[in-house]
Amino acid sequence: MLEVKRIPYSKLQKWSWASGNFAVWLTITTFTVWIFSFYFIAVGLPIFYIMIAFMIWAIWNAVNDPLIGYMSDRIRTRWGRRYPFIIFGTVPLLIIEILLWIPPLTNHFIIFIYLLIMLFCFDMFYTMLEVPFDSLFPELFISIEERNEVNTLRQIFSLIGILFAFILPGILIEDLTNKEGYFINGIATAIIVLISLIIMLKWAPKEKEEFKLDHKHAMNFFQEIKYTFKNRSFVLFTIMFVLHEYILQLLATITPLYVVYVLGMKDTFLISVFFVIYFISATISMAIWMKMDIKIGSKNTFAIAIIFFFLMTLPFLFITSYIIALIFSALMGVGFGGMLYTVWLLIADVIDDDELKTGVRREGIFMGITDFFIRFSIILSIVSISLVYTTVGWETYTPNPGADVILGNRILFVFFPGIALGITLICLYFYPLSKKRVEENKIQMAKLHKQKIERVRTELK
Repeated sequence: MLEVKRIPYSKLQKWSWASGNFAVWLTITTFTVWIFSFYFIAVGLPIFYIMIAFMIWAIWNAVNDPLIGYMSDRIRTRWGRRYPFIIFGTVPLLIIEILLWIPPLTNHFIIFIYLLIMLFCFDMFYTMLEVPFDSLFPELFISIEERNEVNTLRQIFSLIGILFAFILPGILIEDLTNKEGYFINGIATAIIVLISLIIMLKWAPKEKEEFKLDHKHAMNFFQEIKYTFKNRSFVLFTIMFVLHEYILQLLATITPLYVVYVLGMKDTFLISVFFVIYFISATISMAIWMKMDIKIGSKNTFAIAIIFFFLMTLPFLFITSYIIALIFSALMGVGFGGMLYTVWLLIADVIDDDELKTGVRREGIFMGITDFFIRFSIILSIVSISLVYTTVGWETYTPNPGADVILGNRILFVFFPGIALGITLICLYFYPLSKKRVEENKIQMAKLHKQKIERVRTELK
């Protein structure tokens, strides 16, 4: 029997890989938060066109995301099976990040077509970055201790990326109607993302050797999809993840309008401060959530974070003071930090459990399907906003909406997330991967991976 030795990852490798999450979240947050404000407020595209564009986009997602995930499970190159997608998707993605903000200012239909094309292109290249990158997390970091350590780092970097997505526009856009500011912000974002990804690709750890032969035992695309949706843990996780992302997208999109029209603060810098307080609080809370997760498990920790987050949203039904809103924004951030921290540990546990059943690592197809549903959460948030704003008579942007718009923003800020969180708790109750089962899986995986390494070294000798 071959002797199996494992060289621990260095701090540089862990930090470099985790820093990639900064680029991922800066890119997607800039897109999801500001794309609606730009086309609705700055460009003046009616909300109906925006809603239709996003709904058509969802059809493309149904094929694009799982397919790229599946392909990243199947290919084999000297650079691994994940990194080539990241490398070849980065430059086109950054070009689209700039083109998003310079639509032809002719008629509404032409702008609608341009937006639709940009959505298709953005999603394809962003998926080439995000799905393989997220697939690397459960694949590279297996043990509970190492996974918690790196997850803490990656979530801190993700929160820093989110912060940048609000701080930069606060400086560069100045006013929500300023089209040129969005374009400049797009250029700045593209440059920062490029630097971050170069650092990640330069020093991040290589893919593990024990999975080099997994592609030989993989199912075809449609079998993969069918088998994945038979996984009860994954189905429940997917519902929870969609709702988690729905809350994130919904609040990120309407918060600028809530601050302006409910709290009466029109300065984009003050909007950015609101987000900064929220995400700094989430970042600081990570240390608490990590200790709690190790002690009571991801399932229980996620439940506590959900309940705390919802309780902290309730005052936004009545708040009129910007300062009071900042206080509760910080408290909401603590709950958000817990949800963000644990949700990615849950999917990693699902993938580990699946490997014990199938014998192969299938991160790509799991992340591809998950990525599709992330986009669906964006659609759901836009539809929710469209329905509420249309109901209160705010179908096109006007500088001085009436009191009904204030009520609409309060409903979107509290009631819609509350419903999503309630459904999440129900799913979590039936979610089978408890702390005890996860620990048992780790023991079985250690034996399986030892066998895989021996097989790889024998066949590729």
